[in-house]
Amino acid sequence: MKRQKLLLNLAFLVICSSVYSQDFVITDPRLEFDGYQLSISYDLIHRNTSDIFYIWVDMKNQAGAPIRARTFLGDVGDSIRPGNDKKIIWVPEEDAIFLDDDVTIELTGERYEREFNKGSMVLMSTAVPGLGQTKISKGKPYWIAGAAAYGAVAGGVIMHSSYKKTYDLYEAESDAVERANLYDKSQSQLTLSTALLISAATIWVANIVWVSATPNHYKPLQHARIGLTPARNTKGRITMLSLKIDF
Repeated sequence: MKRQKLLLNLAFLVICSSVYSQDFVITDPRLEFDGYQLSISYDLIHRNTSDIFYIWVDMKNQAGAPIRARTFLGDVGDSIRPGNDKKIIWVPEEDAIFLDDDVTIELTGERYEREFNKGSMVLMSTAVPGLGQTKISKGKPYWIAGAAAYGAVAGGVIMHSSYKKTYDLYEAESDAVERANLYDKSQSQLTLSTALLISAATIWVANIVWVSATPNHYKPLQHARIGLTPARNTKGRITMLSLKIDF
């Protein structure tokens, strides 16, 4: 296949030295095109190196029609982590594209964010069983579990207090028949109190385990775009690449 070369005189008109999008920075892209291969180098700076980003490239011709470039290689696509000297490689010929006109290149980055803060949700469910699930599900009434748990605790405490009073009466009673009745009653109260407290603990633990096991997916956030836009030199027909920022 015959290769058509495009010679570019590259001059950067830097509008902004770096792009601040909330809490991460994509530095000025550095371009190299040798007529066959286009290299886009950049730095992705973020305080948390464990976060991941989605980086992609959009291209348009001078008329604004998209260029269907699909064979980008390198630090592009999913699961890109912060770091320096990131590089994207594109060979137009591999996409059956021959550059013979000005081209707009947009390098876009989005940081993935979790749908919820799992630590906060666990703390919520520790304080009020079901509250974490209610927050995660955006309003579903899982908080009813909290009402049940606190109700069981209250019932358990009340029944345990009744058990102690009944047992005190049992110890003070001298009549054998009445003592037996009081003892049986106190044991029933103790059994019910224990069952209620165990039920409350079960609800608490189950909710904490539930929240901890809930999948926490990533959701994409829209951030600033960096555009590499062709510009005309008023003194001659020289293709120039300038930085454009769209918020």
